[in-house]
Amino acid sequence: MNYGAVYGKMHDQGSRVFSGYSIKSSVADIAELVDHLRHRLNEDHCPRLLDYGSGKGYQYLGLRVHERWGGVLPVCYDPGVKQLSQRPTGAFNGIICTDVMEHIEEADVPKIIEDIFSFVPGPGFVYFYIACRPTKRKRLPDGRDVHVTIKPPVWWAEQVSGYHREDLIIRMKFDERNR
Repeated sequence: MNYGAVYGKMHDQGSRVFSGYSIKSSVADIAELVDHLRHRLNEDHCPRLLDYGSGKGYQYLGLRVHERWGGVLPVCYDPGVKQLSQRPTGAFNGIICTDVMEHIEEADVPKIIEDIFSFVPGPGFVYFYIACRPTKRKRLPDGRDVHVTIKPPVWWAEQVSGYHREDLIIRMKFDERNR
């Protein structure tokens, strides 16, 4: 699937489509990780964060969730948002990936996970929030639910198992609510 093209069209349909507000349930978890990272690196060091699949970034512009993280504003990257589609360069200390992985075709999941982990070569964290259920609301242009890869938490944990290392915290949170 050409994610940039498919999700780009959906982003263009309305301001609330993939706005980034799904991060709300993860703000405290990410604050804890950022705080831990600051202490680990050096209190004076401002960690560099990347929101991988950030949507339009309203979670920072409107909700200002980053203020709970000491004001550390992540770099936003989303192939489906024209203004945020340029692949970031350099290394990051923390990766935030909320409400993204379930939108990736199963065959592409390993490639995307490899890409995510490539951004954090040193000490840091990778945080995933993954829905393990259909949306029942949002549809792809072909009629399928936008959650194209619905798997149980254990499956997702297996997908990242090869990336564990001593200097990296991997935290995964799952939404299994029935809607």
